[in-house]
Amino acid sequence: MKQYLAVVDIDIHANQDETTREQVLENVRNYKGSAVTPLWINWLRMRADLRLVCLVDELEHFDDFLIDEIRGVPGVRGTKSFLAFDGVVHGDVIDDISLQDSPWSRRASATAMIHIEPGKERAVYEALVALPRHNEVEVGYVAKLFHCHVCDAMVLLIGERTASLSGYVMSWIRSIPGVTDTQVVSTLDWKVLAKTEDLIALCQSFPETRTNG
Repeated sequence: MKQYLAVVDIDIHANQDETTREQVLENVRNYKGSAVTPLWINWLRMRADLRLVCLVDELEHFDDFLIDEIRGVPGVRGTKSFLAFDGVVHGDVIDDISLQDSPWSRRASATAMIHIEPGKERAVYEALVALPRHNEVEVGYVAKLFHCHVCDAMVLLIGERTASLSGYVMSWIRSIPGVTDTQVVSTLDWKVLAKTEDLIALCQSFPETRTNG
């Protein structure tokens, strides 16, 4: 069965931050449906107050999940969803993602939103999938978003320092021929929701061997 990767940015009204965040977190933790599998939720430094990453098994019920579990929470000002139908997940990095939930081992992380020159989509995507390893930065996933009006691709970066992530974007992503612009959204905190089998399913749905566009 085809699965999709969904990233949901959740904007919260001022002065309602804590109660709204806690209610959203409780809702997605206690969600019992089969349509969506919440993987992790991030506190963000900018753009939105929360970012939820999940696997979608039943696309026709995704709107119901958004309405019932997220948009219905008092204090939620709005949501913006990015739905990836294809991409690559690096399993060795995702396997260690539970470490992000520990204050003792938490590493810096950010999402790079990438804009691509029309006609260069396949070449840029292949270059993103083949991004080199760095001693301070790892790539968690590369998601295709060519149907999205906000960006054309999204890359999850995990590293030792925030400065390392910024340097990696400038040196390796922005230098790819066909990349016209990037925006980097830093992560302030993590709450991992996935079980081990959920992360395995994520890697199986977006295997590293599928690198062609």
